[in-house]
Amino acid sequence: MQFLTAEIIDDLDNVRQILSAAGIVVHQVEKLPGGSRSYAFAADNLTVRFPKAEVIWNVMRREKQIIDAIYPYIEEKLPHKIHKIVLIEEEYPFTLSMRFNGKICDNRGEGKHTADYGTLSSSQQENMARQIAQFFAALHAIDYTVLNIPAVDSSLTEAMESWDVTKRPDFDYEAAKTALLQQSSGKLNLDDYYSTAPIPVSALCHNDLSGSNLLINPEEYGVVTGIIDFGNARVVPIEQEFFPLYKINHRLAHDTLKIYNKIARKNIEINIIDALALKYIAYGLSKNPREASPYLLNLLKPFCD
Repeated sequence: MQFLTAEIIDDLDNVRQILSAAGIVVHQVEKLPGGSRSYAFAADNLTVRFPKAEVIWNVMRREKQIIDAIYPYIEEKLPHKIHKIVLIEEEYPFTLSMRFNGKICDNRGEGKHTADYGTLSSSQQENMARQIAQFFAALHAIDYTVLNIPAVDSSLTEAMESWDVTKRPDFDYEAAKTALLQQSSGKLNLDDYYSTAPIPVSALCHNDLSGSNLLINPEEYGVVTGIIDFGNARVVPIEQEFFPLYKINHRLAHDTLKIYNKIARKNIEINIIDALALKYIAYGLSKNPREASPYLLNLLKPFCD
């Protein structure tokens, strides 16, 4: 089993040959903006994803099991928002799925395959929050205990994101608190985000609905055209579901939660998801206090404004 590398991913003829060897003949192949775990290509009406390592391939195998299990429930409530994937276990393993008519929304600016949340109209932004909330509500309502949801074994843990940094062995609350106070010029104190509200119950969550996994069509009022990459899906407290939305837009996370609470009849406080986000940011800042990450500072800015 071999894996594509950064040095050869631009050789589209090579990609086409790999697909052809697996019996998949395509005419046009184009590299797509991808995530950190795989290389993605548009191949005619298909999306092809090559894992970067064997552990990622095992995550993709798990992802297929999850999608197959939840597909009937999501398709019934939100038709055509997720697609099944096929595993192709050849010399270079990859997955296949149907392509969505949409762009990822990850703040890389406007482009052929990317859309900027800030260019959407206020009504589109509101509808986007509503559709995401509807998806979350449908997913969380599934009784995962009756499904064959694969567990996350220790070999996959490092390849999967965990947003609750307080569970990490090197999380230091006081160091995180100090870093946050410094970078916010004293405006933000983690102590102020302490909540006595009960921790939200756990559910099967997508757990990574950041912009690169959310496809939108800015030309449509409906906006959300597809939700991809369930490789990080797992059973976690519901509050963690909302953190990746901060990567798109701070207000989107808040708006989605407000609508979700109404749809799902929950009462999750905004303070709870803000606290999770700030702890994540503060943890990162505390690791390199002399040279703060621009990415983390960008996440922090809306909290300070």
